[in-house]
Amino acid sequence: MFETLKPMDPFFESIYASQILDTLKKTGFESIDSGINIIASNEVMRLKNFCNTEYVPERLYYLLYEMILGSFLENMYVLGKLPDEFDIDSLVGRVQLGDTSVELKGSTNINDMSEQKLMYWIGLLRGRWKKEAIICRKISW
Repeated sequence: MFETLKPMDPFFESIYASQILDTLKKTGFESIDSGINIIASNEVMRLKNFCNTEYVPERLYYLLYEMILGSFLENMYVLGKLPDEFDIDSLVGRVQLGDTSVELKGSTNINDMSEQKLMYWIGLLRGRWKKEAIICRKISW
């Protein structure tokens, strides 16, 4: 799926591209929407533009993985294309940000919290990358 994007950046030759697909398949996606190519391309360009570089630094690959995964899940949610058997608990067990952690797995309640868990997790994936990518930002004169 990522073959057409390989010339853009070394990211697509890394292990993360296959991890994105494996992660999505584990959560119930039988086939991956081809829109992930556009999403991946947009996220690569977003990170490159933010860092003001022509390539994504290797130490930020994990951020790119999270950005692509978060954007894809958000798009599938908005379009109503999440699989019927989509299981957020298999994807996210515990979210940790700094010294605070939220235990999501096994926290059953009277109300089904899966949708709220998903939106919370997508928000984390989509929102925290700038704070971490700033370390690789190149100043242009």
